[in-house]
Amino acid sequence: MEIVVNDRQISAEEKAQVSRQVKAELIEHLYQGCLPGTIVGIPLGIAFFVDFYKHTPFYPLVAWYVVYNLGLFSLTALFFAYSRYKNKISLDAWLLAYSINMSICASLWGVCIFLIPTDNVLRQYIAFIAFFLLTPGYATGTIGQFRLCVITLSLIIVPFIVWSLLKWSFFYNMLAGLAVMYLGFLCSINKRSTQWFIDSLKLKLENALVSYQANHDLLTDLPNQRLLPQYIESAIYAVKKTEDILAITCFSLNRMEVINDSLGLSAGNFIIQHVAERLQNFVTQAIETDVNTHYVITISRKDTFNILITPLHADEAENKIRALFSVLDEPFYLEKKGVKLTASIGVSLYPKDGENIQALLANADAAMLKAKQFGGNCLEFYSAEINAQVPKQLQLETDLHAALKNNEFEVYYQPLIDLKINQIAGMEALLRWKHPQQGYISPVNFIPLAEETGLIVPIGEWVLREACAQARIWHQMGFTTLKVAVNLAEKQLRQKNFIGTIDRILTMTDFSPRFLELEITETAILDEAITSLLKEIKARGLSLSVDDFGTGYSGLSYLKRFSIDKLKIDQSFVRDIPANTNSVTIVSAIIAMAKELGINVLAEGVETVDQLEFLRKKGCNYIQGYYFSKPVDVAGFTQLLLRSRELASAPISESFVTFKERK
Repeated sequence: MEIVVNDRQISAEEKAQVSRQVKAELIEHLYQGCLPGTIVGIPLGIAFFVDFYKHTPFYPLVAWYVVYNLGLFSLTALFFAYSRYKNKISLDAWLLAYSINMSICASLWGVCIFLIPTDNVLRQYIAFIAFFLLTPGYATGTIGQFRLCVITLSLIIVPFIVWSLLKWSFFYNMLAGLAVMYLGFLCSINKRSTQWFIDSLKLKLENALVSYQANHDLLTDLPNQRLLPQYIESAIYAVKKTEDILAITCFSLNRMEVINDSLGLSAGNFIIQHVAERLQNFVTQAIETDVNTHYVITISRKDTFNILITPLHADEAENKIRALFSVLDEPFYLEKKGVKLTASIGVSLYPKDGENIQALLANADAAMLKAKQFGGNCLEFYSAEINAQVPKQLQLETDLHAALKNNEFEVYYQPLIDLKINQIAGMEALLRWKHPQQGYISPVNFIPLAEETGLIVPIGEWVLREACAQARIWHQMGFTTLKVAVNLAEKQLRQKNFIGTIDRILTMTDFSPRFLELEITETAILDEAITSLLKEIKARGLSLSVDDFGTGYSGLSYLKRFSIDKLKIDQSFVRDIPANTNSVTIVSAIIAMAKELGINVLAEGVETVDQLEFLRKKGCNYIQGYYFSKPVDVAGFTQLLLRSRELASAPISESFVTFKERK
């Protein structure tokens, strides 16, 4: 079975994996039709026997009927054998067995042709109709196996053609001609259905691969933070009406940044992988000694694991959690040198430290940060005192309210590079806050606060207005094709007058909607409440892109539904290419699927020439990242545009290097 996927530009490993899965799915489809086919075949055989009885030689008819039923019995037995032993025998063996049985059953119908009564025209007509009705069953029962389809249909229809030609009359010759056309028609239907079935399976399996990779850590294959809330929700439901508790532990390795800086990223990855293996071995041994306690290991950050332990009694929680330190008892050997590690563990308990998922995770993380202050293998349970820093957060919130009024915000721009024309095709508008006392505050610290307080709505409107106005200025400078991309928060999309806000800003800034791209998250676009809003956005000629693609829970259906223009591959997937095979697989699959759907792809976080060349060879349309430029202010971006114009004719890697030297 040849599955052609080279034109999808996916890796050889992924091609082999998808091919195996497609083959397994096709064989599963064949065997699922066995039992219905035999059930239909039993009354059909009886009908032919009754129709031919006393109008054709008795003993040949009986012999045919007996052998025919043995064929049905063999096909039924094969179905039950497959249902029970399908994982113990190779796919090729099951395919061969199915092909032989189907061919035998088809040949028996070919033999039956020569038993058609010659003395009764009405019974001949009934037989002709029955033969023409049973052949589609073989055409559909061999979807995915075109060669088998041709063989089985030929075994049935060719004898009918021969029998008709032997009669040698106008009527029977016409029947023979119709049978030839019917054979070709059924084979062509099977071929088209087979190709459609295979293509659909490939798309389904590649999507499943992307979804799995998006919900699992590429380095350790552990579930990541996107699956953890589901596990916690199930655990809360299980212990809610009992006296048991559950523990969420935040297990963070200490001084991993030192290892990465001194020994290299590969050494850090080696340690993370082996810590994950040791934790899994620890869980296996713990379950053997206590079958009532369940552990779920996930990874939330590069050096931090979240471990859910349930159910627990309050008096045993500390001992069972402290036992996790034992995975670090033995050193990790890097090039025959032992490296000893410690960890900091923070713990929150349900229901004492929170009754919802967000509170439990936040409190476990806060306790872990507290434990890190003491160093070594320190265990810290959450307590209210840990949140003593809350007043500082409240002050930051107060300052955030005043920041917009006091013009403390700035918009920085990071270029989006079109790999086809080797030029800046646009820019992403990024918010920066220059606090009068604290200086520049990281967006990581104030954006979530703005979203929580609702300030993201007026701030987001200000960013949109500034970005459009500045892009209009660059257009007037001669950079007339630049598009500006602006991130939208979910709360902005939920505003009743959001479309009116966009219209007002575009009018106010005299900016064409076709040069404005709105970036939305996967979770936002899946909300049915904003479906009509997205359609209105598209109707106005604006572009839609999905930010951080691969980090949400989405499938592919919404990409077609909302006419998405661009997918932005999250930098967590780009960071390790091309060295990490898992990253290569998922990025290749996303680019291939986007190409098939006619959607542009932008890779975020491009920092090396190897990443650049890999993405360019795979057919990625745009890149964004520090390899070309970090986000810069208006003056800095204007200089980027001018310098990029000068270097536009150079090869892409050369132009980037030259730009860096001149910068």
